[in-house]
Amino acid sequence: MAPMVTFSFHGDNGSYYGKQHIEHYTKRAKGGAGLIIVQATSVFGAVDFTGMWSTGDIAALKQIASNCHEYGAKIIMQLHCGNMDINELSAEEIHSMQMNMKQAAIRACEIGFDGVEYHFAHGFTLCKFIDASYNRRTDQYGGDALNRARVLTQILPEIRNNTHKNFIVGVRMGEYLPESRDGIEAARAFEKAGVDLLHISFGMQPPTNPVPEGFICSPITYSGCKIKREVNIPVIAVNEIRTEEQVRFLIENDYVDFAAIGRGMLADPEFANHVINSEPVNMCSGCKRCFWFSDHNLCPAGIDE
Repeated sequence: MAPMVTFSFHGDNGSYYGKQHIEHYTKRAKGGAGLIIVQATSVFGAVDFTGMWSTGDIAALKQIASNCHEYGAKIIMQLHCGNMDINELSAEEIHSMQMNMKQAAIRACEIGFDGVEYHFAHGFTLCKFIDASYNRRTDQYGGDALNRARVLTQILPEIRNNTHKNFIVGVRMGEYLPESRDGIEAARAFEKAGVDLLHISFGMQPPTNPVPEGFICSPITYSGCKIKREVNIPVIAVNEIRTEEQVRFLIENDYVDFAAIGRGMLADPEFANHVINSEPVNMCSGCKRCFWFSDHNLCPAGIDE
């Protein structure tokens, strides 16, 4: 299950996370998802238990992890750092952000999550670090791919020292940063530093490149297949994967290691079980305006959360 922010959900007693989120993720675990990536959660506040790391939030997240494990799913949390201009950040501000990045991973481990995924995609703060055309820094966080990835790789040893040996640290990123070679270099830098898993979406802008003849998924999905050829760690592909045919095409042909299902699992909590058992999927309608992200009750798929 891909990470998707449930904008119309509400937490309990002032918290961000609550009963709706617990039921939402539990249904997808019960529905057969092998790996669930919880929606983007801000790292800020992890140091001092504020923001999305309040007592109420931690209680809800702990319940989400426990429920998903009961159904055999692994669960990791996507962590994001907002949308800042990285070229304007002081070294001290970056170090403060890194403290929260590190502490968020440690907190996730403490409450029972199997890992975290740092959100280096979609033009947000961390994406700007690894994009060679955007990052104009002249210090240790700018320059070559190893430096641009340093905002995470620098703190990775401390994360490892404070989490259990099976704790997963993943990265969601794009291929074009801005060129394909830049994405490949960043992927290799993360792999070299010890990142366990790469989830390939897009960087500052979605790719529009044509896919090879016979490839039945999108250009974004194809980016995952290309990165898979360049690294030795597992790779997740994502984007508009909505049918059993697409899932089997990607996995059975060894294009990637995981197929991440986004809107398909919003429309059908049993998507994974239906694909595994070759049963009909309650298809996402592919609405131009996805009502799930404004009011989930208006989704024409008719799923009652």
